[in-house]
Order: sequence, then structure tokens, then C-alpha cells
Amino acid sequence: MTDAYDPNAERTKQLAVVSRKVVFVACVVLMVGGALLIVDDRVALGIGLIVVAWLLALARGGWTLARTLRAGKDRQRAVVPAAPVMAPGAASAVDRVVADLVGMNDDGLPYLVTATPTAGGAQVEVRWKVEEMRWQTLFVKGKVAYAWRMEVDLDPATSKYRFTEYSGTADARAFVGPGGAGARASWSWHRGKTAFQRKMTVVEGADGQVTVAGSTGPRTSWEGVASIQPGDAKEPVFTVLRNHGWRPRFDWAGARLFEK
Repeated sequence: MTDAYDPNAERTKQLAVVSRKVVFVACVVLMVGGALLIVDDRVALGIGLIVVAWLLALARGGWTLARTLRAGKDRQRAVVPAAPVMAPGAASAVDRVVADLVGMNDDGLPYLVTATPTAGGAQVEVRWKVEEMRWQTLFVKGKVAYAWRMEVDLDPATSKYRFTEYSGTADARAFVGPGGAGARASWSWHRGKTAFQRKMTVVEGADGQVTVAGSTGPRTSWEGVASIQPGDAKEPVFTVLRNHGWRPRFDWAGARLFEK
């Protein structure tokens, strides 16, 4: 898929490339100059140059973080199907609910909703797409990968649902062996419900962009971030369920916090 040309986005890309190179060269010059001045017994001036180099690097990093957070806010949101809000005692059939949940899927969303029938009803799985940032990119750039999925069990006999979440983190370890260099990672998973959770790794390629391997082929991302915010997926899913009159077994204010 080819994105429409955006002059502002192009300027931001060019600024990312130029500023990264300029800041890198400036920091090297300032650090070397500061070290030479310290050796020459001009300690105060040398330390000053080193401090300026650090401040310059921090400012550039802060701009990258602000740019990535802004891109995350602009991320595509799910379109919740228009439907009359049903009362809990007159809930929609499970097939209708499942159809609306799966119907929210879109290539632009960072998560995927699927459903499978079970003996007692249906199980809906919401999984963050790995295409958001592949392991290889994170191994090389960020060293950490995140994963998240949620299972929602639907009981049509009572129009109730229950859910649990699985959050995964993998730390990469580089190695060099007889077969060459590479990286391996071990996933650690945590089962439990979350509320207002966000996990993020800010990365940036050598020229200011990150190459992402997606289902439609490689593409480039100027966001510079691998971010998982379960609430972006949970809110539309539970909005659909509640609109159709479905409720959790225990529905109170505290329990609803875990649906965000």
C-alpha cells in the first residue's frame, strides 16, 4: 500500500535524517575537543564542551521521543459498528456479536480480532500484530520485543463474558559462533488483566527511519517506536460487547477499569 504524499511528513523525514547526522558529528567534535582541553589543563572549558554535547544528544533524543508519541496518538482506531445499545436482559445472539467484533478488523489496525466456536459458545482472541515491528528490527535496534493477546470467552446461555490477557517480553542476546553471528531471544509471558498499560521501545535507524517487515512486504516507519497499548484494542471490543447487552460475571466500576 502506498501512502499519499504529505509535504509536512516529507519535511519531517528530511529533518530526521539531517539532524541525526549533524548532531552525531557535533557531539563527536565537542567530546573530542572537551577531552583535549581537559588534557591541556583547561578543565572548566573542556567539561563545558562535554556537557554541551550531552545536552545536544538529549535534545535530539527528546525530539525523537516526542515525534514517536505523536505518531502513536495518530494511529488508526477501530470503527465500532453502529448498533442500538441493548439491555443486559435482551442481549444479542453470540453470532451477531462475533460478526461485529471480527468485522472491525482492518489492515491499518495494530491488532487482529479472530473467533473460534467452542462447546459452550465462542472464544474471541485479540492479538497485537507482530507486523507492527518484527523481531529482527528490534534485535538490531531496540533489543526488546513485546507481544500481547487477550482471550474472551462468550457464554450465550447467560450472555456473560470473561477474559484474560497474556503479556510477553523478549530480550535479545547477540552471539557469535561457528555458523556466524546472530541473535536469540527467550520469551517470558505474564498472565493477568491489565489496566491503562503501555509498553514502548523507542528505536531509530541509521538514517532516521526503521524498516518494518509486514504481511504486505517491507515498509519504512518514521515513528521510531514499537508500542503496545492494550487499551486501544480492549476498548472497542468491550464497547461492542456492552452495546449488544453482554456483561462480565461481576460488573462493577473496579472491574470496568480492566477493560481499558
